[in-house]
Amino acid sequence: MASVPAFFRHSKIQAPLARLRSDVSGVWRALFSATGKYAPLAKDDIETRQEEFVPFKGDIPLNAGDEYGQRRHSYVKPRPVFEEVESLVVTPGGGAWKEGVLYERYSAEKPGLRMLMADRKPSERASAGIFIQSEHVDTFGDWMAEYLTPLAQLPQIDAPVFLPASMAAKGYVRRDGARLGIEFRGVDRPVLIERAKVLRQPRVLRYWRAEQVQALKELLKANPPQPAPGSLLYLSRQGEQSEVADRTYPSLMVEKEVQARGGKVLRTAEASLEDYLNAAQYADTLLYDHGSAAYNMIYWRPRRAIEFVSDDWWVNAFLFFADGLGVRDYTILCTDRPGLEQRLAAVLDVD
Repeated sequence: MASVPAFFRHSKIQAPLARLRSDVSGVWRALFSATGKYAPLAKDDIETRQEEFVPFKGDIPLNAGDEYGQRRHSYVKPRPVFEEVESLVVTPGGGAWKEGVLYERYSAEKPGLRMLMADRKPSERASAGIFIQSEHVDTFGDWMAEYLTPLAQLPQIDAPVFLPASMAAKGYVRRDGARLGIEFRGVDRPVLIERAKVLRQPRVLRYWRAEQVQALKELLKANPPQPAPGSLLYLSRQGEQSEVADRTYPSLMVEKEVQARGGKVLRTAEASLEDYLNAAQYADTLLYDHGSAAYNMIYWRPRRAIEFVSDDWWVNAFLFFADGLGVRDYTILCTDRPGLEQRLAAVLDVD
């Protein structure tokens, strides 16, 4: 996103563009499916049902319906943790091919024309490897939710983990590989994996369950201390450039309010893993601008959470992630609406 003009990076542009790209890619997938070159997910593999209601307070985001909460979704047919596949060819963009067919249930990212047309002639061979079925290859949030979480379901990581080239190049991927002792290999050219273990996505993507959050905590060796009672921690996106779409938040105003109350501000554009780990003592009440960095709450034990969102760009992932961590006091504040400073003060005044 760094090479794209700032105006076009904004969520007001990127959100409708993403929907348009999805619609166009759907046409290509249908055409390739008709020729037998693409195998989409089976209908019973994506059928979902609604489960328990997870509540929040504050504002209802524009695309969140008309209730103060969201219902968790799950797959009707539970997915296996992994499937064993022989002679699987994986490509730099995340495609997974077997016998000339691109299988969505094995691929990283939902296929578009580029993936469907990519060179798939293997120039490298591996006797064994792990590959992860996913839908996205863009952000730290994708890394936590769609890559580390399936790995956390495995009793043993017993082979190299092959990743799409763009994901493998991320600094946090290299960091976590070194820290956790996992061999991540970027797919820079098509690779034939003779015995592949393809990890499946265990949940409807944004709808975290407590057991999945706990498994991720164990993989990341996260055992945070209790925060100081009454402490405040704000994850500010001031100075942050998104990996997918920039958003505008009144971060400076929130920083000032938090600091006036003796709280700590952590700017995500500058923060290291050590900074997140060292902030645990301040996280009794966690405030954050909607964005991938919020997944670092896994290193803390927040009692309550306040999420700042834009009506241009909101998904319910962090609501369910926080619920999986045991947060039962959750507030959403829409920053596009008037009176934010007063509404925030009113929330903070209630302990």
